[in-house]
Amino acid sequence: MDIKNIVDAVELDNIYIIRILVAMLLGGLVGMERQLRGRVAGLRTNILVCIGSAAVTIVFDRMFTQYNIDSSSVIRMDPARIAAGIITGVGFLGAGAIIKSNDSIRGLTTAASIWAVAAIGIAVGVGYYVISITLTALILFSLYVLHTLPLSKNIYFTMRMDWNGGLDLLDEVISELEAKNVVVKSRTIKRKPQNDNCQAILKLRVSQKYLDYNFLEKWHNDARFDEVALYSYDVFSSLEG
Repeated sequence: MDIKNIVDAVELDNIYIIRILVAMLLGGLVGMERQLRGRVAGLRTNILVCIGSAAVTIVFDRMFTQYNIDSSSVIRMDPARIAAGIITGVGFLGAGAIIKSNDSIRGLTTAASIWAVAAIGIAVGVGYYVISITLTALILFSLYVLHTLPLSKNIYFTMRMDWNGGLDLLDEVISELEAKNVVVKSRTIKRKPQNDNCQAILKLRVSQKYLDYNFLEKWHNDARFDEVALYSYDVFSSLEG
């Protein structure tokens, strides 16, 4: 292929090159927000997803033009299947960003942003610039602006208590927790009658506006317990990760 053929090819495909560059820019904007929040799927991942989606869409769009595929053509190609295939493939990539550890889940928002970036790439690939730019703006608004809203959220705790004696002490603890607007989601009780040793594991939920760490931690200083362990995890923050 000589220089003239290369120049002709570039001139023929310049609109597609512009689309890929726009996809790189818009995907990079979303990826930058993710990277600033310390997410693994950051700038480079989102750029690759966006330009990859755009490139696949462009290739099929280019084939439609080159081979004059229409209703009378022998070749049959469904444009909707292109987008469906991209979204399905990117869905597996997004699933890899979701991490479940014990009672917390992280990465759902990052997975959703990867999926949405693929949609940006598809929109850019077919030349829908207004739609793709609007979609990028809405994604950034959802990720950055909505993240800063002072919404009251639920905080979840796991409390483990060990003591010697009867179960009356557990009833006292639960009554005090409920009086402080702490919801006992579940309880697991183990008791050894031969030595009167008891263990209780409570799953607790409390609204952030009612959260009182001093009240929860006061059980550590209660001499009636042999051991009290308190673990906290923010379910809503984990889901937003």
